[in-house]
Amino acid sequence: MWIEILMFVLMGICALYDGLEREIPLAVVWLGIIAAIVLRMQGLAGDGTWKTAALSVIPGVMFWLLGFISGEKVGYGDGWLLVMIGLFMGLWKCFLILMIGLVSGSFMVLALLVLKKVSKDYRLPFAPFLLLGMGVVVCL
Repeated sequence: MWIEILMFVLMGICALYDGLEREIPLAVVWLGIIAAIVLRMQGLAGDGTWKTAALSVIPGVMFWLLGFISGEKVGYGDGWLLVMIGLFMGLWKCFLILMIGLVSGSFMVLALLVLKKVSKDYRLPFAPFLLLGMGVVVCL
């Protein structure tokens, strides 16, 4: 349970910062990545093998690639955040968190567009939706 609390604290800081500054604090993310690697090596987060750790970073790597292809319309910080989530939670939970974040973010953008509160080129911070997805997954 304390690993989930640590994740919520790290994700909360990142979500708040992303919401206010439109930037992911990479120092916090790197601290989380190092903590996740140490916990994995000790067998406290995941099974500790290098194969599962390598697989768990796939969503983050996909987001880096998407950021590169889109000319950084998807930020690289979101990719780093997904790497941290994957290392802590594992591949399948990370994908589930990502899907919940994408769906909830899409509904938010759709609602804001329908209500004419934003234009179609508005950049919505994504970390708060990943935090929401993590909350849902942890409660399941």
